[in-house]
Amino acid sequence: MEFIALQSITVALAIGVSSYILSRWLKIPAILFYLVGGISVGKIGLGFIDPDSLGNGLHVLLEILVAIILFEGGLSLSSHSFKSESKAIRRILFITLPLTGIGAMLLAHILLGIQWKLAVFFGALIVVTGPTVVGSILKSVYLPRRLEILLNWESIWGDVIGVLLSAVALEMVDLNFQDSFLDVGLTFIFRIMGGIIVGAVSGYVLVRVLRWISTLRDRTLFGIVSVASAIAIFSLANGFFHSSGPLAVAVAGFYLSNTGEMFLQEIRHFKEQVSSLFISSMFVLLSAFIDPTPLVHLWPMMLLVAFILGAIVRPLSVFIALARTSIPVPERVFVGIIGPRGIIAVATAAYASILISGYELEMSIMLNLTFAVVFFSGVMATVLCRPLARLLGVLIPVSQSGMLIVGINPFSSAVAEFVGKYVPVSFMETDVTKCRLASHLGLETICTDLLDSDIYEDAMEDGFGRLLAVTRNDALNELIASKAAIHLDPDKVYRVPANSDKETIQMAVSDCQNIAFSNDFSLTIAADLIEKKEAVLKVMSPSEQHNSGAIPLLEVTDRGKGIQIVIADQTLKNDTLCFLPKNANNNNL
Repeated sequence: MEFIALQSITVALAIGVSSYILSRWLKIPAILFYLVGGISVGKIGLGFIDPDSLGNGLHVLLEILVAIILFEGGLSLSSHSFKSESKAIRRILFITLPLTGIGAMLLAHILLGIQWKLAVFFGALIVVTGPTVVGSILKSVYLPRRLEILLNWESIWGDVIGVLLSAVALEMVDLNFQDSFLDVGLTFIFRIMGGIIVGAVSGYVLVRVLRWISTLRDRTLFGIVSVASAIAIFSLANGFFHSSGPLAVAVAGFYLSNTGEMFLQEIRHFKEQVSSLFISSMFVLLSAFIDPTPLVHLWPMMLLVAFILGAIVRPLSVFIALARTSIPVPERVFVGIIGPRGIIAVATAAYASILISGYELEMSIMLNLTFAVVFFSGVMATVLCRPLARLLGVLIPVSQSGMLIVGINPFSSAVAEFVGKYVPVSFMETDVTKCRLASHLGLETICTDLLDSDIYEDAMEDGFGRLLAVTRNDALNELIASKAAIHLDPDKVYRVPANSDKETIQMAVSDCQNIAFSNDFSLTIAADLIEKKEAVLKVMSPSEQHNSGAIPLLEVTDRGKGIQIVIADQTLKNDTLCFLPKNANNNNL
């Protein structure tokens, strides 16, 4: 049995990691690969995975999974983003989720004949969305900041609410809970209060511990301590208030996220790796747990429930919730259709099917129905997210997003002048004198503390999705890029090699590996040459660049509507802004 358990975990890891790599290669959410991979090697497939061999260990793994996902989710949220879209977020959480749950409950009872108390449980667990799937979608398509905020907040706090509700509903099923609705309501409230208190106190203590750890000057400790703490907070909260652990870890992560500490990027980076490994393998394990063969006759009706829930109930509930908000209709349609359910829904259903006795057939139907909903919503999200966003006009190519340029000098000013012809551009600078000079020259400038988290949140809301650090100081460029990568997508943050003779200090670990232009490029030399008028920036075709001595900087894309920052050894297909010294072989200078 031990060998079978080890084999199951090994195969799940192999399939999960392979699916994750495939999803990153194809730039689509990995959920479909997890589901198909798990089924193919599970009970109805090759039989390489036997989840039953894990015994009670599967319960523990499921709880660790929930703790890691929701703690990581809390880390991705900020109070600033909530304030910007607070009305829409509140209406999504307190109108869309209940309406979705009620719709799911009615469909399960009417179409599948599931008894009411089990239908209530299904309605509670199915309101949870998929933060892992939503995160993959937001990485694969660039959407307006407002949409990203809505989808993120719903995916995280929707999971918390769904887990709490399903825990209460599960007690009603398991213990034949006969108390009054008042008692049920008080139980729910106590769990919410307990989760918030334990989470807030634990978050405060964790921040203090991490600040002390920073004195040890070992960056690897931040992620290790945070993951261990997330699991400990989850267990502690459940010990005090049953099933309050999910809320506690989400609150702790949210508290930590809003401290603005410099070690947040190390924590996020480490937790992303751990959660990706854990989620991928667990999704495969849970998919292998599904055995639809005894219920083949019910699957057409299950798919009908999944279709009505995803194509009618979900969009209608979103439209009702956002009716009196500033969210444009196309964005409401997108949020309504793209509402994937994820691993927490499957994990909750699997946990219940293992825990509850006396309802084997009903719980099997529930698990398969949950799997059908997750599969259908995952297919819709994966297949439709990009074409739907393009059709609705909410898809923003990265090359058309605004660009923040950090550092004002002759080179960056010339670059900004060119970029401004295609996309919004703004300087970020701390030197008040340089800010005033740039303003007099008609350049839009944000004069602020570059380590202030709110600045990047504001910039993203204004459509600035990219940052180019181009100061004369390599260490400063790396520091700014690392800070910006906490808020912007790290793939959209670039730094230019300064190679200053006066300042050659390099950070031990760089969170931004996107080196703009060329590894051999020197901003210090380029700025001096432009200031002395010994070099120019010139638009050149790929053929003109050949043997010209020019260094490509910015490629014009999207039929002249966008700009792409060139990285080292990139193949160019369009006209490109190049840096061209006067001593280069070019007769037009």
